[in-house]
Amino acid sequence: MNIISWHPVLTDHQSYTLEALQHAAEATLTVYVAKMEDPARQAQGWVNVHSASLAPQLIPQTGWFTFIIQQLKTHKETVHFFGSPFEQPKLIITLLLAIAMGRRVFLISEPYSPVATGYQHDKHTFITRVKTILRPLLYAVYGAMLRRRIAGVFAISPLAVSQYQRIGIAKEKIFPFGYFVPRTNCLHSTPPIAATLKLIFIGTLIARKGLDILINAVSKVNANSVRVTLDVYGSGDAGQFDFDSSTIRYCGLLPFGQAQTVIADYDALVLPSRYDGWGVVVNEALMAGVPIICSDCVGAGAVLEKWQCGVIFASEDVADLASKLNILVSTPESLLKMRVAAQQAAAIFEPEVAGRYIFDILRQSVPATLSCPWY
Repeated sequence: MNIISWHPVLTDHQSYTLEALQHAAEATLTVYVAKMEDPARQAQGWVNVHSASLAPQLIPQTGWFTFIIQQLKTHKETVHFFGSPFEQPKLIITLLLAIAMGRRVFLISEPYSPVATGYQHDKHTFITRVKTILRPLLYAVYGAMLRRRIAGVFAISPLAVSQYQRIGIAKEKIFPFGYFVPRTNCLHSTPPIAATLKLIFIGTLIARKGLDILINAVSKVNANSVRVTLDVYGSGDAGQFDFDSSTIRYCGLLPFGQAQTVIADYDALVLPSRYDGWGVVVNEALMAGVPIICSDCVGAGAVLEKWQCGVIFASEDVADLASKLNILVSTPESLLKMRVAAQQAAAIFEPEVAGRYIFDILRQSVPATLSCPWY
């Protein structure tokens, strides 16, 4: 089996899965990217250290259209994967050409954002609002062009599943999916129960990530006495938030690749996003054996529902989050149960499991109703 994977840029949480697919299928896998690095992600501390093992090749800046046509003509029997193709006009054209030429095409796709907050930054708010209005319309157009000829969609989160169904992709062609990262450190032993709940936040300091909601909730819980501490890691303007350097501390940018090691020292990781297509930091917490607290607008929240390894609160609801934190402080035994559940779930979230899942679908030796192991 030969596979070509097309991406705007190849990130670590994609490359581990592709590598696992390559091993499972014993396939020749070629990766083409529109760019080698994403400046916005680099500014946030991202480093694509792993993708080199797949040797991604840059689509030529000059003569790219001829190059794409040549690849599609040459690889007639090849499976073509498109990761997040709607981010990049060049890849949209490649996808439509592959469909028109009758190639076997699969998408690996997050849901589109239904909220008017910037994905990487808080700039250009008017443009962001316009995009929020236009996205459903654009995806309806994509659906009309793809639904009859697309081989399948690996939909990252239940929201992506429902969005692709709404634009007309047949249910049997949609396969629930996610992002996956390997374990980078040994699981720590279960820490003793402490009187204070230690929380960690890792993410960009922008409105979409909902850090303001989390800080307000922690302050509410601590109104009478300190019951919760919060350490915040991430890039952005820390001056816009109420850090007190005691119970709510800004700890700077976390060195890339150290997330699991750092998370393992906390009672829970919190992802209070107003929207997150998935939320890879949830994977990092699972691999560290640490429970997660997230909003119901985080795609990976579906994992918590199945594995009971965390708590979900109503997005933007400070009172609900504070209530959930109070419960965890008052019933530490429930947190210990979640820690055990997180450790059990970690094995299912290894990239090897995802690679085998894709391969089982590609080789068509199992029904299209192959159950999703993650949520």
